[in-house]
Order: sequence, then structure tokens, then C-alpha cells
Amino acid sequence: MTASLLALALAASDILLPPWPLAPDGDLVAVPGGAILQARGAAIEAVAPGLWQVVPAPGARAVVLRAGGREVEAAVEPPPGTVAFTVATPAPIKGQDEAVEIGLAVLRADGSPDEAAPPPVLSVSAGRVRDLAPSGPGRFRAVFEPASTLHPEVAVLLALVPRCPLCATPRAVGYAALPVSAAVDLPGESDPGTRTTVAVAGRRFGPVTADAYGRFTVPVVIPPGAHQADATTVDALGNRRETRIDLRLPDIDRIACAAWPPAVPADGRSTATVHCVASTEAGLPSPDARLELTASAGTAAPLAPVPGGGALQRALWRAPVGRRAGEAVLTARYPAGGPSSLDVVRVALASGPPAEIVARLAREPVPLGATIAAETAVRDARGDVLGAPAGPTGATLGFVAPDRFVAASSGPSQDATLSFALPPGRDAATLALRPVPGGWVAEARTVDARPVPGLRVAFGSGAEATTDARGEARVAATGPRESVTARSGARAAGFAGAAPPSEPFEITHAIRVGLRPPTPVDVFAFVEDGILRWRIDDERGRPVPARRVVLRAEGVSLGPVEPDGDGGKAAVRGGHGLVAVVDAESGVAAVVEVP
Repeated sequence: MTASLLALALAASDILLPPWPLAPDGDLVAVPGGAILQARGAAIEAVAPGLWQVVPAPGARAVVLRAGGREVEAAVEPPPGTVAFTVATPAPIKGQDEAVEIGLAVLRADGSPDEAAPPPVLSVSAGRVRDLAPSGPGRFRAVFEPASTLHPEVAVLLALVPRCPLCATPRAVGYAALPVSAAVDLPGESDPGTRTTVAVAGRRFGPVTADAYGRFTVPVVIPPGAHQADATTVDALGNRRETRIDLRLPDIDRIACAAWPPAVPADGRSTATVHCVASTEAGLPSPDARLELTASAGTAAPLAPVPGGGALQRALWRAPVGRRAGEAVLTARYPAGGPSSLDVVRVALASGPPAEIVARLAREPVPLGATIAAETAVRDARGDVLGAPAGPTGATLGFVAPDRFVAASSGPSQDATLSFALPPGRDAATLALRPVPGGWVAEARTVDARPVPGLRVAFGSGAEATTDARGEARVAATGPRESVTARSGARAAGFAGAAPPSEPFEITHAIRVGLRPPTPVDVFAFVEDGILRWRIDDERGRPVPARRVVLRAEGVSLGPVEPDGDGGKAAVRGGHGLVAVVDAESGVAAVVEVP
């Protein structure tokens, strides 16, 4: 190796890349030694000490990375390929073509077959597509069934091949527009023996002869986009009459959309791409269609044409913070196509890993030996509730249930624990790879952070393993770098000394609860909106209404005592200081501060 090549290799080794081209949606890059990473042609973000997320700019084919005086060029995966459609019956007719065979071929961006492509996700504006199945490497077949309605339609077909479970940029995308005609019988009345011919969209049907009662029926085929027909009648004397017929056809849906991923974490960062295709009335793809996109949650960018994509348009949608809505409803409209030209796609919003356990007791300090109500919950980092924690199995003290706490019979305080674990999931959305002494651990998680057991993964060093009950698979270290992949397209690169942030699926929280000797009553008091309020409970936690109290204030002016539900209240007229609410019978008191 020459000196120049050795220097280049050493420079590249200071910026550790994954063993594949950078994904359009981003990949992890390691920089040992604490150097700051800079990039040209990409956005970067530090995710852990020595670890950076690098997201190439749209359309970038390579990214230049710099750190500590070193520089390396990282290739970016090719842009999405295409899905080519073949249709056995390109212009099906309702009533005659009940099932239309469709072929789909997944092609790379350079036009070569993508033989390893997974099955596409299909969307159609009218009718339905069923029985998707492989027909060869990178090739699939399906059956299109026209809708059961009687009027003509346009079936806009959209196929999207995912790159990975959470990749917003697809592996390939393609479309087709099928004009679906309708075979109908047009009835009419005329003089007996009159011959009638009907012309629809340049095609003539008939003639038919009216019966002895003057009735006739003309079988016609109406293609989409046809709104009128021209009828020509000739009676027995040769008199000829031309009539224009309004077919009174309804508006049709001329837009189809698909979104990927179908579910994302509600973290304010995750994205999905919406692809849409619109057609003309006659069933031709419409590259000049102006489409609109709105979102019930999160933020949607405008739909815009895909360069070189014909009639294909796309938009990026970003998830909101928190999954209060449960899902985002994305509505695409084609105003020029009429009110029926709209499509709705839904993206589920997933919660994150457990971040905190919150617990609140009905009374604290808790009387010795008392059983009191409790409120407990587990939340993720965005505040979404994941479920209820539990105390130790079989516990008779502490949190014996998520909503019940039993105090010890002695001592000034009591330690109690609450634990929670997400149940296992089936579909791995992400893989993470972290170094451990002597090896590597791959972690498989669902989109909502649950562990995925039983997943077969392949390591870059050649080993294969199956994840255990914790969603983990281990392999011995063979070098300072490793990678792992799953059949779904999920993958991860690992670098010694640079572990990605941990996202545990289980959590435990220890709580120290104050205890006190039991008293005949408990006094609860607080100040809210300039009003001092209180309530007195008996030893079982039941309110005791109309209990007489004495108010002792220092530096605070209070109004008269008034009833307030099961307790009482007094207006704070002014001042700052402490107020004691004293149960007149027992002397038990609660002290609150008036700020």
C-alpha cells in the first residue's frame, strides 16, 4: 500500500460508516474521540457520544463528512425505482370483466429488475385489488375487481414498495390508470317499428326496433368521461330525428393515494411520505393536476410532482408530539375532479418506551396500617399513558394493586416499588446494535417500542441468531464494527465505543411514603383562585360534611366560612402567609401557604 493510500485509509477510519450506502432517511455514523462531525449535502444530529444521525439532502447521491481534520465521502442509496404495471384487460367493462389480472414488476432506478423487492402496498381509487402474490423475483400478480356500481369509473392504481418498516422514502413506486366502462341498457319509447341508434363517445350502438307498444332498449357501453349520448330514430316513413341524451352520471373519484409508514412514533420527528396520482375524466394520468393535502394531526407539506415521475405527486408528513388522536387522518383532494375526487389515508401514532411511573396517594403521610386509594400510571417521554404499573407479585404491603396502597403498621416511612413492562410484539420496526463486553447485542422493537421475540436476524460478520423474550440477540465480537439486518428491511450498524441511546421496554420506580400514627380524621386543604378550600375525611377516607373547623391565619385576611360540597371554603381577601385549618373536635390540622 502506498503512503497516500494508507493516509486515505486512516482518514476514513476516523469516520466510521455503516457497511452500506447511507439511507435517504438517515443512518448512524460514528466519530471516535469526541470530534465534531460536519457534513456537506446532509443534515446531521448528535444522538449519543461519538454517534451521529446523518440524513442526506433530497436527491443527494453522495455526502461529504468531516471530523477532526479528516474527510470521507459516503455514497447514498439510489433514488426510488418504479413499479411497472401490465393489465390483461386495459379497458375493462363492468358487467363483462368481473376480474382483471394485473402484473407488477419492481424495477430499480436504472431500469433493471429489483429481484429482492418485497411485496408492494396497493391502493386503488375505485373497485378493489385482491390476491396479491409473487410471480417471480421482483414480480407480482394481483386481481382487480371493478366496483359494483353501475356507472363508469376510473380505477387509479398506486403501488408502493417499502424500503424498510419506518422508511418514509420508498424502494419503488408506480401507478396505472384504468378506464372502466359500464355496460348498460338504455330504455326508451317511440312509435312502433321505429329504429333507434345511439352513439356514445364516438361509438354507435344499434339500431334496435321498437315493439308493438313502442318500447325499446339499446345496449350501450359508456366509458368514463362521457356525459351525453346522441340518439337517431327513423320511423317507418323514413322520417329521421336526432336527440341528445343527458346520461346523468355522478362524479367519480379520480385520485388514489398511499402513505408509508402506516404507523410512526408520535415523537414530533418521525415522517411518512404520501404519494398520490390523479387522472382525467377519460382515465388518463393527469401530470398537471393540482392536488391538496390536509392532516388532522402533525404537519403535511404540499403535494408536488415527483421529478421524472409523470403524474406521480408526493408530500412529506411529520408526526405530532403525543398520540392524543391515536392516528393522523391525511386527506388528499383533487378540486378540479369534483367533490368525489378525494382519498383518505391514515397513519397510526405510536407511543414510546416507558419513561416514568407516576403515583399519587389519597392521603400522605399515610396512617399506620391504613389502606388508601392510589392513582398510578406509566407514561412515555411525551406524556402518553402506556398503562398501569404493579407492585411486587403477592405483595400484602405497599402497592397491592395499581389503585390501592396498604401502609405498614410501624415506622416513620415505607419504601414501595412499582414496575411495568411492555408486552411483546410481533412486527419488528427497528433494530439497534450496541457493543457489550466481548460481543454485540441486537435489539428488535415494534413501532411502539415493544420487544420482538423470535425474530431471525443476520449479522454482518456472518452469524445468525433469533431474538429472545427480551427481543435481544447476541453475537461474539469479531472486530470494532458490526451490522445486523432483518428480512423486513430493518437494519442497524454498530461501532465499538459508541452505543445508541437505550430505549428500555420495562421500568421500575421506588417510592418512599411517609407514615404517621392514625387519627380519627384527616384534614385536606388547598388554595385555588383566591379561595381556601378544605375537606375532612374519617379514618376510612370517607368525607365528613358539615364538620366544624377553626381557621388560624398568620398575615392572611380571610372571609367567612361557607359550605363547599362535602367541605368548606373561605375567600382570601389579602395578605401572604400560612393558614391552619383545624378540625375543632380532634385538633387535627392541615397547613397551607397563601403566596
